[in-house]
Amino acid sequence: MFSKVRSSLTTRMTLLILLGSAAVLAFILIYNYTSSRAIILEDAEENARHLTLSYASKIEQVFRSVAKVPENLAVFLETNPCDTDTLMKLVQRTVETNKEIYGATVSFEPYAFDKRLPRLAPYYYRKGAEIAYEDLGTESYNYFVRDWYYIPKVLKAPIWSQPYFDEGGGGTLMTTYSFPLFDNRDNPAARTFKGILTADIALEWLTKLVGSIQVEKNGFCFIVSDAGTFVAHPQRELIMWESMFSLAEERGAETLRRVGRAMIRDEAGFVDIGTTMTGEEAFLAFARIPSPGWSLGAVFPKKDLLAEVAELHRTVAALAVVGVALMLAVSFIVARSITRPLRSMAKATRKVAEGDLDVDVEDTRRQDEVGQLSRAFVRMTQDLKKYIKDLTEATAARQRIESELSIAADIQRSMLPSTFPPFPEHDEFDIHAVMRPAREVGGDFYDFFLLDEHRLCVVVGDVSGKGVPAALLMTVTKYLVEVCAGEGAAPDEVLRRVNNQLARNNDACMFVTVFIGVLDWHSGEFIFTSGGHNPPLLLKPSGEVTYLRAPGGPAAGLIPDAEFQTQRLELSSGFMLLAYSDGVTEAFNVHDEAFSEERLRDTIRGVAGNPARDVVQRVLDEIDSFCTGAPQTDDITIVALRFTPSKK
Repeated sequence: MFSKVRSSLTTRMTLLILLGSAAVLAFILIYNYTSSRAIILEDAEENARHLTLSYASKIEQVFRSVAKVPENLAVFLETNPCDTDTLMKLVQRTVETNKEIYGATVSFEPYAFDKRLPRLAPYYYRKGAEIAYEDLGTESYNYFVRDWYYIPKVLKAPIWSQPYFDEGGGGTLMTTYSFPLFDNRDNPAARTFKGILTADIALEWLTKLVGSIQVEKNGFCFIVSDAGTFVAHPQRELIMWESMFSLAEERGAETLRRVGRAMIRDEAGFVDIGTTMTGEEAFLAFARIPSPGWSLGAVFPKKDLLAEVAELHRTVAALAVVGVALMLAVSFIVARSITRPLRSMAKATRKVAEGDLDVDVEDTRRQDEVGQLSRAFVRMTQDLKKYIKDLTEATAARQRIESELSIAADIQRSMLPSTFPPFPEHDEFDIHAVMRPAREVGGDFYDFFLLDEHRLCVVVGDVSGKGVPAALLMTVTKYLVEVCAGEGAAPDEVLRRVNNQLARNNDACMFVTVFIGVLDWHSGEFIFTSGGHNPPLLLKPSGEVTYLRAPGGPAAGLIPDAEFQTQRLELSSGFMLLAYSDGVTEAFNVHDEAFSEERLRDTIRGVAGNPARDVVQRVLDEIDSFCTGAPQTDDITIVALRFTPSKK
């Protein structure tokens, strides 16, 4: 009978160990696949961005170099008059020496080049390996109404044209850079429009260039114009006939429509386009080509990016199966060795449960867990006796610490301005502030002091963590800000100095978010900066509430020599600034709901025109009402500053 029980216990332990090991291995498999997939996708996104930005830059350089040709030719023609033959040789030579240029022309206004010529537009272009000539100065072509001529003439500025088929000219799909030619260019008031110099880029050449870009195994690149039309694409039937938006409409793909808008609007991006473009799951990276305003896109199939992850996952899964089989054998052996001494442990446990602390336990010399458990039973009675004594001493020590913390809290409160109004001789502003620590002492702080006869400095900070360490760092930070600001440094310079001081020997990696603002009540100018702090709210007399998004920088104390920036704001009479710590918006109620930025905006929107004290009290009342029954989990700091300039 005893043998059956022991066998049953061994079986249960073996199964439990096996199930636990299998669960761990399954977790490792899932984590390994997920983390590997995330790392590869992150690397792929970074590489895709670099790829598109690199090739977009190369294409941009081509466009810029092409644009320089007519610009330089215009300078030459404006300073060196020439005859028709010389002009034609210049245009021909331009096409011959610039391989990126498909064709070029200099087209003049009627009689602008020669009083005998109502039209003059010699056009040279590439035709195979030869340079061909076409006279665009015919009535049938009428270049005066062509977009490449008329638009820069009206704008009096160079442009890149929309892609078009130049029927009657180069006879191919192209885009044209048009540069206006003037007399008296150095005198804009007296200059006269003479004509247009152009340089063409063939879309066929651009398609070949884009097709040469290697994108994984099955990816490809394409270019769209600023209207979303395909300018270069491996599927030539799409060029100039389809756009991102027409494909989205045809395929019913809203994702493709959003991507098209992003390619037109944004400088660069990386998005998941699903199966909308290739029928397979893929990502799209894109970058802007600034000169023509086009965008280069690169399609990366997901199967290419994740092929290595899938192979690695299959290998790890096979190893896991072998590991589970080995674990089954090992767990059975371990279970048999553990169950033998457990009987004596059970007997000793029953004695302890009955109150007999003088137990005699076997296997105390073993070095495994069973031996540790045996020795633990022996020490238990001594520990229980000692516990009573230690509990008495710990209670007294805790009471002493609580008393010291109470004194520390009084000292901390005394360090913060608490007399309101703080500057009764100044009616140009109204300020009120409050700080509620979550514990006896906190890491939040505020401060305000006069820099001179017409400037007030306001500071709000929030130290990472809570309790005594945060209070100590808060004290140091407040002192550093006062010293640096008192030396006349600008807010960004104050924050830079404070950051460098805190970052020295910061082994605990603590940091503090700080908002610093300086109000000049003579001019109404408010200069402010932020080191990772919550953006303050600006309340206008009309009740409109906006955020002051300071450019600022990182939290102070983490990055030595970090740079911070300032922003300037002109305040009008009645404007109120409300600065606060994250303990306001992240105050939680019993339903684990945050007070939130939206609820804070709604609270102060209804108190426009009230004194600063009333606004602060209104926010505190709303937080107390919202969080009724829930403990305060973070320090709460609020500073309200109303600008009320003197009428004189």
